[in-house]
Amino acid sequence: MSQVTPADTKIDTTQFRNALGAFVTGVTIVTTLDDAGRSVGLTANSFNSVSLEPPMVLWSLGLNSNSILSFRNAKYWAVHILASDQEALSGRFAKRGIDKFEGLDTETGPDGIPLLKGCTARFVCKASFEYEGGDHAIFVGEVVDFERQSSLPLAFHQGRYTRVLTAETPPADVPFGVQFLGHSLSRLHFELFNDIRVEYRKRGLRGRQYTVLTLLGIGDNCDAGEIIRRAAVGGVRVAEESIVEMAESGLLIREDNRYRLSDKGRQFVIELIAVAQASQERLESRLAAGELSTLRHLISRAIEVFSTP
Repeated sequence: MSQVTPADTKIDTTQFRNALGAFVTGVTIVTTLDDAGRSVGLTANSFNSVSLEPPMVLWSLGLNSNSILSFRNAKYWAVHILASDQEALSGRFAKRGIDKFEGLDTETGPDGIPLLKGCTARFVCKASFEYEGGDHAIFVGEVVDFERQSSLPLAFHQGRYTRVLTAETPPADVPFGVQFLGHSLSRLHFELFNDIRVEYRKRGLRGRQYTVLTLLGIGDNCDAGEIIRRAAVGGVRVAEESIVEMAESGLLIREDNRYRLSDKGRQFVIELIAVAQASQERLESRLAAGELSTLRHLISRAIEVFSTP
């Protein structure tokens, strides 16, 4: 194995930042008061524990931060570990030039420091000491009070917010029919395909015809038997007569008993894909970052399980 010494390489700061992004961190907001008694707060993800006896924690702040003097002069500050539904609050406290506390219902801690509500955990700290580490100041405090709630924390990974997922055991008194994944997946399928269903029906198509169009959009020049087999993999039964009818209506072109999309059929596919993409984007916009990829992974794993003998 070759060895690399510090003299052998120069650290690329962009690549270094990307590598650090591989570490999943929690998201915190740190609050205090400035010398004039005004509330100060900012988003930080550099929080960590120091010791249990005495209970001490640390966090860091860039030396060029507008708030650094407020924290250097503070006797107390509080670290709030955000819950998974507080992404907007994190974004709010990451902005500059706004009153971050306007309209917020806060509590009051030692020396009047503001305390945020609804967080997964909150640590009220007495400032112990500060030291500089590179381009950041590291603040260490002794925990004088803390709270913990059962909510899941907000997480940050590769420059995006995400959520921590945990396995939940359904209550024993919930009927199996309610817990059955088939019902949930069927409902999800119905909701995702609703807009698409409306669109292809506007064009006078049926569900099986839509399936044929999308299959040929992925890969055409197939005979009827291959189309029928590919549709069956997705749980759709297509009769050869339906394929012939689609060719007669101008949606498909038949050559040597093989089928491909006509210009009309390809245009239909493009329009329906746009509708499908809009439906998926609407779903993604309502999910936390990372949840859609997790959903894809779990569905793929479930299919793999059933496909493996």
